[in-house]
Amino acid sequence: MTFSVLSEFVVTILLLVVTITVSSDSSHGYLKMASINASDDIQGLQDIETPVGGRLSGKYRKSFAYGTMKDRAPVILTRIIDSMSRNKESIINKYGKEASDELKQVIGNISQLRSELMTNKPLHLLNLSNTEKDGDAQLWNDYIRNKGINDSSPVTWFETDWLLCEPYMYRRLWQIVALTKTLSSLDLFEEQKEGAFTGAWNSISELTEYTLQLVNNFEDLSEDKKKEEFRALLKLNLWGNRCDLSHSAGAPSKHCERANSSLTIDPNLLIDDTSPVWDLLYKRGTGEDVIVDVVLDNAGYEFFTDLCMAVLMTRAKLATKIRFYVKKHPWYISDVTAKDFKWTIDSMKKSEISSVQEFADVCENYLNSGAWSIEVEPFWTSPYDFSQMKTQAPDLYSKLSEAKLIIFKGDLNYRKLMGDINWESTTDLVTALRGFRPSNLVTMRVLKADVCVGLPPGKAAELNNKHPNNDWLISGQYGVIHATIDA
Repeated sequence: MTFSVLSEFVVTILLLVVTITVSSDSSHGYLKMASINASDDIQGLQDIETPVGGRLSGKYRKSFAYGTMKDRAPVILTRIIDSMSRNKESIINKYGKEASDELKQVIGNISQLRSELMTNKPLHLLNLSNTEKDGDAQLWNDYIRNKGINDSSPVTWFETDWLLCEPYMYRRLWQIVALTKTLSSLDLFEEQKEGAFTGAWNSISELTEYTLQLVNNFEDLSEDKKKEEFRALLKLNLWGNRCDLSHSAGAPSKHCERANSSLTIDPNLLIDDTSPVWDLLYKRGTGEDVIVDVVLDNAGYEFFTDLCMAVLMTRAKLATKIRFYVKKHPWYISDVTAKDFKWTIDSMKKSEISSVQEFADVCENYLNSGAWSIEVEPFWTSPYDFSQMKTQAPDLYSKLSEAKLIIFKGDLNYRKLMGDINWESTTDLVTALRGFRPSNLVTMRVLKADVCVGLPPGKAAELNNKHPNNDWLISGQYGVIHATIDA
């Protein structure tokens, strides 16, 4: 492949999508799942959609939050239990015979967690232990207590905010493992994350070749062509967000297949602020140090496209420093941890494909030189939304303020930016951020939850008419690259 045909290759590669099973006859629209719990019998829930201005919650039976807690979350927990039971021997071989009893204990505790969720029990306070590695259990417990006091009601799975109970589930999962003696380093989602990467190997090998040729010839391009290629890669990075194992309830999927020719990318991009992002990074003062912060989302193919975007930014001198923010512990099945970051590069280094090896070496060299860094901050796995960062994590807020641009990847980051509030679709982004503006920011997210702002008048109605079940908000078909510049 020569550089002269790269533009055609970009068009082809932009048609890479993740197969997401969509059920057109489902009121929740995204997965055909049997109802496996007793939530239909839960008293006090409301048979309505989330009211405008209200926070997403399972107490609204016609909301995506309800469908998630009723069907998807129990399925996720069931699959974890099945995986641990299936892999029992290999886990014991890795962690030692003494892990056998603790493995039974872990499986039992996850089963108990699943039962609590399905029957709408109150959120149990986290266990406090000197052996706990991160020490945020008290923070979570205080938050849960205060939530109950402020709302004057029990903090139960379906009746509290979705942005509390869903992250709480993953925090409980991690604690179940972290407080063991022999299994404390076990990542319940490791097999799925690694499979998400290896399952996309053909696309990864093609895209490494494209990225390397692009960055090696970038300086020879005209300014217009540079902008075109940058915007194309940014969009490709966005659509990589379809590789979300928590959205598919942890089910394996065919990652990054080429889409049917009737599926095109740009018409499904509801907000495209790639040009302002380019202008911000490209048009700057001579010798200006430019920090770009990337708050990561999913491991696997999406994270690989994050690396492609970062390689271009660094090689093209659009950024002098890129800081990647990972999760402190396993989170939402496929979220990137520091271990996942390093595993991905190591896996590419072991490839028999020379371009993949070269790409891995480029990434490793940027890490070793300090041009890139892996940042671990506990706030990303805390119960707070981002409007609370300035008071709850002032050092992190100050750190983000050093950046020229902050890139927030994925749906959960978007929800935390929005406070998980059901805003009117025409609400301005700055309004929805509720004071969170440490720097210029862009949120890149494929829609997988029923909250979205910044749409022009009439657009939401148009999409509702096109999708009678209103599943355009949750299906992963549409996306946004939404920025606020000159904070």
